[in-house]
Amino acid sequence: MDFSQTDYALRARTGILQNILSALRKVFVFDPGLTAQLMLTIPIIAGGIVLHLNAVQWLLVIFVTLLFLVAGIFRTAAMLQMRHDSSITPFHATRIKLMGNSLVVITAGLSLFTYLLVFIPRILVML
Repeated sequence: MDFSQTDYALRARTGILQNILSALRKVFVFDPGLTAQLMLTIPIIAGGIVLHLNAVQWLLVIFVTLLFLVAGIFRTAAMLQMRHDSSITPFHATRIKLMGNSLVVITAGLSLFTYLLVFIPRILVML
C-alpha cells in the first residue's frame, strides 16, 4: 500500500471548502444588506445572554436567525447567477427577484414574531 499519496476525498474536500468560502465572500461583497442582516444577530444574541434564555428558546432563536441569514444568502446567490446566465429572460429575472425578496421578507417576519414570543415574556418578568 502506498501511504505517500493523500486521499482523493481529502483533496476534493479542501477544494470544496475553498469554493464555498470564496462563494460566500462574493455574496457578502455583492450584497451589503446581508452584512446588515448578520449585524442584526449581535443584539439578538446579546439579548439572549442578558435574559438567560433556556435551551428551547435558544434553539428557536438560532433556528429562525439562521433561516433569515440563509434566505438572504440564497437571494443574493440567485441574483449573482442571473447576472452570469444569459439564458434567463427578463420575465424570469423579475420572477426570481420577487421570489428572493419575498422569501427574505417572510423569514424576517417569522424571525420577528419568534423574537417577540421569546423575548417579551422574559422582559416582562424582569420588570
